[in-house]
Amino acid sequence: MIRFYYGSGSPFSWRVQLALEEKGLAYEPVLLSFEKGEHKSPAHLARSPHGKVPALEDDGVSLYESSAIVEYLEERYPRTPLLPPDPAERARVRIEELECLLYFTERFFPLARHVFFTPPDKRDPAAIEAARAEVRGQLGQLEARAARGKGEYLVGALSRADFTWLPFVEIAARAGADLERGATPWLVDWRSRMRARPSYERSYPPHWRKK
Repeated sequence: MIRFYYGSGSPFSWRVQLALEEKGLAYEPVLLSFEKGEHKSPAHLARSPHGKVPALEDDGVSLYESSAIVEYLEERYPRTPLLPPDPAERARVRIEELECLLYFTERFFPLARHVFFTPPDKRDPAAIEAARAEVRGQLGQLEARAARGKGEYLVGALSRADFTWLPFVEIAARAGADLERGATPWLVDWRSRMRARPSYERSYPPHWRKK
């Protein structure tokens, strides 16, 4: 059975777990505690040398980095594909993944640092609002790209692009940069469709349920 190592609330982990769920694969989730430093333990460093999540083990194969893992799952378990058959459409999906993992995260990480990792008494409200504006700008660009399409998902049919963006959209909302119908109506409706999928409920970050 696949063993999946993850951290609750990690959008990179959630991306992989959504793929596992959508593909209907049997797997054992192993939740690592950031608070206890389990992602930096010798055992996990042997799986993921940078001490990050996610990591995955499958029949003697050990992988880290979410992009490598979702590619592996697509090729190893092709029965429920998360990439379209057309080469041009597959390229568009990968472009959206890069838009999220490169450009959006570049804007999001400063906001996350201020909101999630800085004590309340040391936070700079002006810096936080500036970071939120940067994130909203990226979401506005995603809205424009998606709204030009013809389907209900980011690149036409449901694909890996949706499962890459969704965790980041959700964690951005928790950082105060939520979607707003006035600015991003297409994305608001898209998120509602994604939240209705069984994979969303089954993979929702455990520690978020407590708040």
